[in-house]
Amino acid sequence: MSAIRDDLAKAIKDKNLVEIYSKGTNEQFSVGYVIQQDEKFVLVKAVNVDGELDGLVVFRKASLARVISDTDYLKSMTTIITLAKQRGYFDVWNTERLVTKLLKKQNKTKHSLLKTLLKQAFRHDQVIQLSGRIKKHGDSYAGFIHSEHKKYIEFNYVDMFDLKKRPQIAIRYAEIDEASFHSFETFNTTAVIESFMPGDFH
Repeated sequence: MSAIRDDLAKAIKDKNLVEIYSKGTNEQFSVGYVIQQDEKFVLVKAVNVDGELDGLVVFRKASLARVISDTDYLKSMTTIITLAKQRGYFDVWNTERLVTKLLKKQNKTKHSLLKTLLKQAFRHDQVIQLSGRIKKHGDSYAGFIHSEHKKYIEFNYVDMFDLKKRPQIAIRYAEIDEASFHSFETFNTTAVIESFMPGDFH
């Protein structure tokens, strides 16, 4: 854990692009810029394979296996990001501006990075994606927070294969290993909600 914390601190200081591996996923990893960490969580600006900023992600540090920088893949991605910046599609969702607002809010409230992101999404009625050790359900959900409680949230998620369903589950904060919003997937889900269920999730 201390090694990961040190690697994250170095990535923040050097502003390096990194590969982030979660436990149990040896070959799958996320790519992004580490923005800030607190005792339990780390905030990352995610980058997709096309070199675009793809939302803000909060990872639970205890769920991470390793953080790696300076690989050939990251060198390739840096070139792709440069192209995205040159062509004007690096930050189509104005993610940079959101980072500033989120950090200002977190510094003011002193909430954890996870709670700060969840409260931001709840307050502004934004779609978020959650994954982790959410028992009796799937691995990942995209939807809206219906209500906040001391130890859990009531979460309305979208089933893209059955748009008539309006599923709701209780998710404890301790079960969430990864939370993201302001990404292509969450904006896509927002479009589906607004088209097929505008009165049910807002």
